[in-house]
Amino acid sequence: MNSKDTTKERHIAVIGAGLAGAVFARRMLIQGYKVTVFDKSRGTGGRHAGCRMGNNSADLGAPFFDAVSPEFRKWLSFQPELIGWQPQITDFAGHKLNTKTMYTATPRQSALTRALLQGAKLITSTRIGYIWPETQGVVVRDESGNAVGHFDHVVVATPAPQAAPLLEAVPRYAERAATVQTLPAWMLVVTLNTPSGLNAGLLEGDHPILARAIKDSAKPGRSCAQRAEIWTIEANSDWSKEHQDASTEAVAEQLLAAFQDLMSVPLDVEEHRAHRWLYARQQSDTDRTYLWRQESSIGVCGDWLHGQGSEKIADSESAWRSGNALADHILARQEAKLDI
Repeated sequence: MNSKDTTKERHIAVIGAGLAGAVFARRMLIQGYKVTVFDKSRGTGGRHAGCRMGNNSADLGAPFFDAVSPEFRKWLSFQPELIGWQPQITDFAGHKLNTKTMYTATPRQSALTRALLQGAKLITSTRIGYIWPETQGVVVRDESGNAVGHFDHVVVATPAPQAAPLLEAVPRYAERAATVQTLPAWMLVVTLNTPSGLNAGLLEGDHPILARAIKDSAKPGRSCAQRAEIWTIEANSDWSKEHQDASTEAVAEQLLAAFQDLMSVPLDVEEHRAHRWLYARQQSDTDRTYLWRQESSIGVCGDWLHGQGSEKIADSESAWRSGNALADHILARQEAKLDI
């Protein structure tokens, strides 16, 4: 039996259906591994999740994939679910900024992770609370202590604060995850009955409350049903941290007021939805791109493992790099016929 044949007997669990977990899962599926993915949410995408607004879809989290490196840009350009988007960009005072290409998915950002996870067994609305290595593999239990599976290997692909308690079996990994600093972000999705009067598709820059405002309905392949426009409003990190424990109603009121101040016509709001991303951004000084403990068959990937050795705010490219790096490591050992 060759090394590739042996992969078909291996079953990997991935905890977290965001970009890092989905990229890792896709790589392993291609090589014949059996993959089960768990996520506490009802769908995939992590911080690229979307939401329904009546008959419309909109992005509730990260509004696009922004490539820094040529490698990530090339990968994004080859994903059939993604379309390049070059919106008009202005600052909050209306001054034009340089245009750049972002990538968006249709009908919402989570379409990419759903596509990457095709072929995996996806178990949603399940919060994992415990993983532990045994003589033969790793047992996985939910937050109530119920066993949900026994796997050859387990990969944790969640934000660092959620990863830390799951890594009890590898204390040094748990300690590393616990040192990661996080920043929250409040998001507001707004559907308008009449046009906002704003010509830009993206507004960003210095503002006491806002980080950016994105015309979701202007993205390629998006529709607005009977609404005039759909916007996603993101509060900046400082404001979000200061209002971290505020009610969604209070946050929505203040974000709507800040959005109204940007335009010369009254807002005609049909509906809105506010959401707090508690771990929207993660600041880490780690010099690792992934973690893998051979003795326990437990690994970690995620955007907080950016491997740059500086306090960089992680992003989708970091998640992509981390998921690929962990897959590269495992597959290289498999090719060399080593115990993973």
